[in-house]
Amino acid sequence: MRTRVRHLDLPLLIPILLLVAAGTLTIYSAGRGTSQSSIWLKQSLWNVLGLLAMTYLASLNPRQFFRASMPIYLGGILLLVLVMLVGKRIGGSQRWLVLAGLSFQPSELMKWLTLLFVSHRLGSRPPEDLRASDLAGVAALVVFPMLLVFRQPDLGMALSFLPLLVLIPVVKGLRKRWVAVGLAATCVVGFLAWNTVLKPYQKQRVVTFLNPESDLQGKGYQINQSRIAIGAGGLTGQGFMSGSQTQLNFLPVKTTDFVFSVWAEERGFLGVLLALGLFGALLSRILAIGREADSSSEAYFCVGAAVLFAFHVLVNVGMVAGLLPNKGLVLPFFSAGGSSTLSYFMGLGLVMAAAYRAKTR
Repeated sequence: MRTRVRHLDLPLLIPILLLVAAGTLTIYSAGRGTSQSSIWLKQSLWNVLGLLAMTYLASLNPRQFFRASMPIYLGGILLLVLVMLVGKRIGGSQRWLVLAGLSFQPSELMKWLTLLFVSHRLGSRPPEDLRASDLAGVAALVVFPMLLVFRQPDLGMALSFLPLLVLIPVVKGLRKRWVAVGLAATCVVGFLAWNTVLKPYQKQRVVTFLNPESDLQGKGYQINQSRIAIGAGGLTGQGFMSGSQTQLNFLPVKTTDFVFSVWAEERGFLGVLLALGLFGALLSRILAIGREADSSSEAYFCVGAAVLFAFHVLVNVGMVAGLLPNKGLVLPFFSAGGSSTLSYFMGLGLVMAAAYRAKTR
């Protein structure tokens, strides 16, 4: 075990551990006095399992994962199909598989499996040799599992696959015509989705985001209570386990989607800056590892990992502040959830493996 620990990247490990500690304390406070009073123990177990998985993966050669990325990707697709056939339905959505009594959400892991395969495909040849058909194939690798996740239905998780497409302009360079095409395609797809794809409750989320005061006791309740909690935090916060919105149970889903509202209420504006600073340090180190990576595939994987983390942080924090519609995306290392926690740690394990290879080449 000591040998494996040596493979860990200390500048990356420090912000991870600090975020895990902050998240565990926040979950403990959020669940206190409710039916979820012991959820912090379960989350702590997932954190330990995640750290062990990250340590193990960091000691391996990432090239073996890239070589096997196609069957790994196809295995993830198979899991998504199994969810559609035999998945557990909760709250109108069929997103989970039950294994040995534990619920597992394959879509969380599938984001990283897709990133692994996409990184391998893009890094398998020089950027100048990649044709338009190659890039279209890479885009299809991202869109296909995204559509499977959308059918569960899970719009927020499906949208979290889209940032992986950022790897294409990273590889080929950003051209004005492609930006124009991308914006036009986004407008067309958005129009078609609104009129033919989105369900009424999904449209209502957008309407509520634009005007939350229109239904403060209904669809706008969550965002309104979150804003109150954030505002009540002030500069330095109300203190650990002292937030009125949290402890009086006005704040909904406070151990998952709105856990950052709990942190903001208890730690205040300075605490928010601290947490965002730690996420910034995490992203900065991942990108630095990507710049030093031993292969193009490893570099692209690091860039994709940073994009995935940044997307979840920006969307979740923007959501709880009322700046973005409620999409139900978790905040890494803060929100309770076994599937997401384990997936993030496994992704970071491959990032650390790339860092170790770069140091020893």
